[in-house]
Amino acid sequence: MSRTATDPGTVTQSPVGTWREELFLSRGTYASTLRFTENGRALLLRGPRPGCVGAGSWSATGENRFTFRIAELVFEQDGTYTGWVDIEQHVTLDGDVFTSSGTSHVYDAEDRLLDQAEVRARGTRD
Repeated sequence: MSRTATDPGTVTQSPVGTWREELFLSRGTYASTLRFTENGRALLLRGPRPGCVGAGSWSATGENRFTFRIAELVFEQDGTYTGWVDIEQHVTLDGDVFTSSGTSHVYDAEDRLLDQAEVRARGTRD
């Protein structure tokens, strides 16, 4: 059982650890790597775009369920900052596998909303 720093709720199965995630969007399938810490941090170690990383938090929402929200920073290959993605996912955990769905909002470097996308995902504990 795990408690988060941001939510007194519990999850029977803990998401703490590193996960390989497959993302399903209407325009394609992508891969990323996530890490969830015991104190409620959610980290994007490797985003679907090269060089993209992010940080946020996760919290329990029920038995074997949690939500995470991450701000993913987006860069060009030369290191130029081009914007960020606000990622929110609602997750169901089943042992070493999770499924999730949510909406991501894409912003440019001036913080203007460019797009939003419905995202489904499947994660496997690394």
